[in-house]
Amino acid sequence: MINVEFLLEIIIACVIMGCGIGADVAIATFVRAQQLAKQNQTGHWIIGVTLTHTVFPMCGYLLAYFSIQSIPLLTPIIGVLAFSFIAYFLLQELNGYLRADDAEQSEGQSLVTFALILAVSWDALWSGPAKSAQVMSWPNAWVFLSFLLVGCIVALCAFIGLFFAKKFNHMNSRFSTFIALGLWVQYSVIAYFGFLALIRYTLSIMISGWQIFMLSFVITAIVMMLLFIKNERNQLSQNSII
Repeated sequence: MINVEFLLEIIIACVIMGCGIGADVAIATFVRAQQLAKQNQTGHWIIGVTLTHTVFPMCGYLLAYFSIQSIPLLTPIIGVLAFSFIAYFLLQELNGYLRADDAEQSEGQSLVTFALILAVSWDALWSGPAKSAQVMSWPNAWVFLSFLLVGCIVALCAFIGLFFAKKFNHMNSRFSTFIALGLWVQYSVIAYFGFLALIRYTLSIMISGWQIFMLSFVITAIVMMLLFIKNERNQLSQNSII
């Protein structure tokens, strides 16, 4: 008989991870919805991002799992690597989001290519090793089932992006605010897996998941604020030179 508490833990973990790595899918789908409809590639896009967001975390998890099982001394290193990969990914994402030129380029991409699907899926790859810190006590069958559940949530995120794209013909400033808040939540959830791996694997501190979650939200907000201030200063200095 399945323990209800354990089942609830799995569902919450899958929802958190699915929303974290699926938020960028929803936003990317929203931005490219018109091109997807014109080229009849909506199905191609949804299947592609769903597969990558199912397989990528699984591959990352297996690599970390077998490394830890075969060579336990690698456990602290796996934690640092998982944290470093996620930190690097998030910094690249945040810097790209704050650059207006990059935003214009991403909006101008109309073709649904394999490279584009991969670009939206890299965060899923880095989340795999970090997820292994979250499922340390889970049976293997439930671990692999959780990846499938996460893939389903990502597919749902893509459909949500399509739904909102039909409601909004263009992004106004008010909706951009919601996107910024959405990105904060998304990046905080992704950062959570990085902090989880660092704290449990490298530092061997077994604190509760919600404390790590709150820590992730606070630090992500501070980093986003600092990068925003830095970007504003750079723009002001460039304008003054011109």
